[in-house]
Amino acid sequence: MGANLQKKRSSREKDSYYYLITSTLGDVGIVWRYDDKAAPLIVGVTLPWEDVPTTAIIRNSCPDIMEGLHPDLSGICDRIRSFLEGACVDFSTEFLNIGHCRDFQRRVLLETMKIPRGSVTSYGILAKAISAPGAARAVGSALAKNPFPIIIPCHRVVRSDGYVGQFGGGTEAKKTLLRMEGVEIDSRSKVDPKAFYMPR
Repeated sequence: MGANLQKKRSSREKDSYYYLITSTLGDVGIVWRYDDKAAPLIVGVTLPWEDVPTTAIIRNSCPDIMEGLHPDLSGICDRIRSFLEGACVDFSTEFLNIGHCRDFQRRVLLETMKIPRGSVTSYGILAKAISAPGAARAVGSALAKNPFPIIIPCHRVVRSDGYVGQFGGGTEAKKTLLRMEGVEIDSRSKVDPKAFYMPR
């Protein structure tokens, strides 16, 4: 399929494509398209929702999208798959269309990538780390619209009182990801205070 995509690239550079990664959470969708230099970039990661097929979520916002995976993106998709299987994986922004995010959101996302596996931080702490103290709510809004969950680990950002808080894939999925990374969460959905990470 990759070879076919490359052959059609010149006529379909503005088209969107998706690829599904099966996991214990459900199917995770990788949505990508070509950039201005005809290089493939991920424009979104779609998390599964209970009783709603991931393909339906994707096609709801992009009805004409086609299924396929560019060979250049196979490596990052393999890393996402390994991550969802519990492996310790490092991600980069190399194949992300992060340049289309607004400046504030981009700063939030890049700072979020620094949170180590097995750790969490709060929206307020993250706001201070990007020199925007008092902007915890704005940080929360930026992460709620994170186009690249999993790759940019917004699941590692929790409420200041230690409660897990909301997540695009649902609270249970957030707890599953954190526990997979070694974060202890009690029966009230509060994380172990020892897991909190303080950016330098």
